[in-house]
Amino acid sequence: MLDRLTIERLSACEGPIVVALSGGGDSVALLALLAQRVDRSRLHAVIVDHALRAGSADEASKARTIAVGLGVDATIQTLTWPDSPTAGQGAARAGRYRALASAARRLGARAIATAHTRDDQAETILLRSARGSSWRGLAGMRAISPVPIWPEGRGLWLARPLLGVRRWALRALLQERGLSWIEDPSNANEAFARVRVRRWLEDAERAGFGAMRLAKIAERLAPHADALDHAALSLIRDCIAFHDQTALLTRSLWRGSDKVRQRALSVVVTAAGGAGSEPPPDQVADLEAQLLRPDFKAATLSGALIKGGAGLKWGAGTVAVRRDRGAIEGRADGAPVLPPLAITTSQAAIWDNRLEVCVAEPGWSVVADAKGPHLARGGERRGFTEAEAKWLLEERVLHLLGQI
Repeated sequence: MLDRLTIERLSACEGPIVVALSGGGDSVALLALLAQRVDRSRLHAVIVDHALRAGSADEASKARTIAVGLGVDATIQTLTWPDSPTAGQGAARAGRYRALASAARRLGARAIATAHTRDDQAETILLRSARGSSWRGLAGMRAISPVPIWPEGRGLWLARPLLGVRRWALRALLQERGLSWIEDPSNANEAFARVRVRRWLEDAERAGFGAMRLAKIAERLAPHADALDHAALSLIRDCIAFHDQTALLTRSLWRGSDKVRQRALSVVVTAAGGAGSEPPPDQVADLEAQLLRPDFKAATLSGALIKGGAGLKWGAGTVAVRRDRGAIEGRADGAPVLPPLAITTSQAAIWDNRLEVCVAEPGWSVVADAKGPHLARGGERRGFTEAEAKWLLEERVLHLLGQI
């Protein structure tokens, strides 16, 4: 059942392998199958207790018992919600990935395995379609991809070895082997969009509509989306240089199809602007059209300032993409000042999604002014040493394009 190529890539990752275990049928089947194919001493089940409803702690404990019964070490990560005790599924998903990534770093793992199935893929495609997703979004989930959260997921792979397997087949496997699992009551709560979509797909299949046609859409589009990302990465390597917090685009080398150029521009703007997600495609297309005009001077998008023209110190043939100062220092329209970031001694922290900082002395925070980010402690101010700070623009670009 496990996809062979995914398992080969997963096994090739150094160190332990984190397995996301909810205790549900899909994740229990994944853990049982991995325990047969991979050295069990490399596996570590991580159970994320979202702590959003009564009984979740007991379910997490039962999931841990299941893992131990399969001969796999397990730990429970309990989420806290100081500002959002009624967090929705989007917030829960982000919290889950943060917890899994944190566990992976603590264990020295480079890969996290999740039990997404072909049914999950079909549900994802239907949900994204209903939200007006572009064709790239309809390419769905990949069997191997970077962990889809930044900056916590940087440098970590996410493997989905069951992406081609139906949910019912996993339940049949568990019953055949006499393995138990936990039924999450949230899966019956139609207040959640995914639950409603799941019910609709089940009804559609009973009525004779092949719901898995939706998964086939993703399977057909995924190679095209991957090819576009590879072409965009090639263009970036040919015509964009990363200089600390600035991406410098050489206009004479900016070539290729509209889709390739716009894909490349989208990820560069996102990385330079420190944005949490990419801007809408239509806004990227508008910006790219402006860049091609000889009189282009400046524009802003997703927290990034894009500047061109003869006034640049790099020359008229260059376009500079960097963080918009107003997004850091605050603006008259009400945009707040970016708050200081306290640094824990000798632990790497990420400032503004763009800068990794690690200092050996206690009490420092990262603050920013017109001259850029620097360290502050009491009344003391100083810049970073070369060993203390690293700009992450290029790494973020790779992450967005499915690379590590």
